[in-house]
Amino acid sequence: MKALLALKVYLVKYRWRFLFGIVFVFFANYFSAKVPVYAGKAINGITDRATLMQELRDAALLLVCIAGLGGAFRYLMRRVLIDTSRDIEFDFRNDIYKKLQSLDATFYDGNNTGDIMSRMTNDLDMIRMVLGPAIMYTANTIFVLPIVLIQMFRLNWQVTVAGLMPLVLLPALVKIFGARLHHGYRAQQDALGDLTTYTQESLAGIRVVKAYAQEQNQERKFDAENDHYIKVSLDLAKTLAYFRPAIQLIAGSGLAIILVVGARQIMAGSLDYGDLTALLLLFGMLVWPMIAAGWVINLYQRANSAMERIAGITEAKSMVGDSPTAVSAADLPGDLDVEFRDLTFAYPGAEEEPVLKNITLKIPSGTTLGIIGRVGAGKSTLVHLLLRLYPVERGQLFLGGIDINDWPLAELRRRVAIVFQETFLFSDTLSENIRFGALSELTQEQIEDAARQANVHDDIAGFPKGYETMLGERGINLSGGQKQRTAIARALVRDSSLLILDDALSAVDTQTEEQILGHLETVMANRSVFLISHRISTVSMADHIIVLEDGVITAQGRHESLLAQPGLYTELHRKQLLEEEVEAIG
Repeated sequence: MKALLALKVYLVKYRWRFLFGIVFVFFANYFSAKVPVYAGKAINGITDRATLMQELRDAALLLVCIAGLGGAFRYLMRRVLIDTSRDIEFDFRNDIYKKLQSLDATFYDGNNTGDIMSRMTNDLDMIRMVLGPAIMYTANTIFVLPIVLIQMFRLNWQVTVAGLMPLVLLPALVKIFGARLHHGYRAQQDALGDLTTYTQESLAGIRVVKAYAQEQNQERKFDAENDHYIKVSLDLAKTLAYFRPAIQLIAGSGLAIILVVGARQIMAGSLDYGDLTALLLLFGMLVWPMIAAGWVINLYQRANSAMERIAGITEAKSMVGDSPTAVSAADLPGDLDVEFRDLTFAYPGAEEEPVLKNITLKIPSGTTLGIIGRVGAGKSTLVHLLLRLYPVERGQLFLGGIDINDWPLAELRRRVAIVFQETFLFSDTLSENIRFGALSELTQEQIEDAARQANVHDDIAGFPKGYETMLGERGINLSGGQKQRTAIARALVRDSSLLILDDALSAVDTQTEEQILGHLETVMANRSVFLISHRISTVSMADHIIVLEDGVITAQGRHESLLAQPGLYTELHRKQLLEEEVEAIG
């Protein structure tokens, strides 16, 4: 149960509410235990024929009052403890989401979205159950045992001891099944995470599935994942099928013993009918806590397994963060000249295969840099390091003359706007998707101005709802070019010092590309721009161009100088001219 110790911060935060809830648990059991005692006394009076009708009515009224008090406190205990568990669930989910927002790209490279969603939903629900019902029934068991046992021993200690004898088997039962339950719940939750991941990926890629007619193949794979989940769930159900009846058998054995021993004492004249009735009713109050104990143990085992999985998020350490030597925002330079000093970079976990090797480059502020190269050359990686999406060694990358590790992350990313190679749009209106990139409130006029610069305004204006058009998942109701241009508009409203376009024009034709670049000339003149592309036409107007091959800069200079020397740049330029000629003929 060590994993659950991480929840102590929430228990401390709501300690007073838990305290009041536990007090209510005590009084609920105290008054409930009085009902069998007074009922037994009434029965004794009836059997002795010493009770008058008025006294019987008084006893009945007393029983109703006591039962009412017990019920009222039981309502209060549930209201306080269950509500508190919901509040903790709210806080914990917010904390996990905040943690997820703080983790770097390395974490997401190694964890599936579906599995993270499963931890945020199913696993977190297990945590709520242990902080609400489990605590409530644990406290209930702790209080009901002494309260009920004291009453039972007062009535007849011999019958009580005899009835409690089967309970000595409970610790052994819990020990035997505890480890099995923990393993079973962990396997079940892991299988559910895998199933959720597969389902999420299948639905996200449903167009690809249909385009390749892979529906049946996907169904078979889903069946396999589902079968595995069912198998581990059935294994767990089998364990529970033995565990719960075993507890009920122990409880039932105790009742049978009390009935047999009590009946003998009645025949011997050492026990009254009312006392036996009270003993049976009181022991009945112990039966539910014993059954609940098995359920609570299940909850603790499930919550412990869930917490171990959630710990994969809460205990994850970001490899990128603010340095103790970070420069204050007031001391950061306004101009962002970029300098790479013999930079070599490999992704975490693949240190033996560097993606970038010995990159040395200085780009003055206000310069437009073109980056070109084949797929896998390291173009995107180079610009991702400017955002510190991955850790960079000290002394290898500088912005404004300051080591990038000494830039506060928030301030660094405020200064940079990027359009990623893989365009992502939210399931929201077009207006909100563009506004997402802004650092301050935007007017509709500013949103439309950015859309014009990105050459997407006319497309948006042609939609029935214009800028209020609601997008589907990942902007599915837009074409590839419209999504890219919307993402460019989102970057432009940021008004950043450095604009990065990571192959952001790949989904538009050459004519549209020229129009967009023409609109961007004014914007690009006032800031540093990194243009990544596989097209020569995109980077030809850049102030400086570098050619990347296998993570190494093999050539650099202006468009004209690169064309004057043999190499990849000239080869790509020749291919592009040939493609344009073919298109013109077609």
